[in-house]
Amino acid sequence: MSPQKLIILSGLPGTGKSTLATGLSQALSLPVFSVDPIEAAMWRGGISKTQTGIAAYEIAATLADDHLRLGHSVIIDAVNPVEAPRAVWRKLAETHHVRLILIECVCSDAIIHRQRIETRIRAIDGMPEVTWSRVLERRAEYEAWTDARLVLDTATWSREELVSAALKYLD
Repeated sequence: MSPQKLIILSGLPGTGKSTLATGLSQALSLPVFSVDPIEAAMWRGGISKTQTGIAAYEIAATLADDHLRLGHSVIIDAVNPVEAPRAVWRKLAETHHVRLILIECVCSDAIIHRQRIETRIRAIDGMPEVTWSRVLERRAEYEAWTDARLVLDTATWSREELVSAALKYLD
């Protein structure tokens, strides 16, 4: 995969970001830096949950920065609900002169989305599963993207179709 890329997967919880990140990582042999496991590790380390949200994004950005400096492409898996973290990814791509690829996962079917949230078991040690009511709160807080991006509706496509569409977009 050339040239170097910073691939950002964003979207509400339960929209398929991590599934897509895993598929892309396997297809391209790239590391994935996911904010949720980073944040859970911080909690397990004794850091208060009130202090870890922004810090987890900062750690993901630091890891991505290190890999980009080494000439590797990376995948970031995070909700990216507001402009502040989005600006960090833009700056990081600019600093390293790499292509920024934005992919937003959405689930247009509320019934499917809710079912995913209520039945998923991610098994991230120390991180409880998000509730549907919290997803609705996050949706109200989620700012619309203004950047060019691929929007994938995960309600109707299989994992393989989603990965295939993302790979086409990367080229």
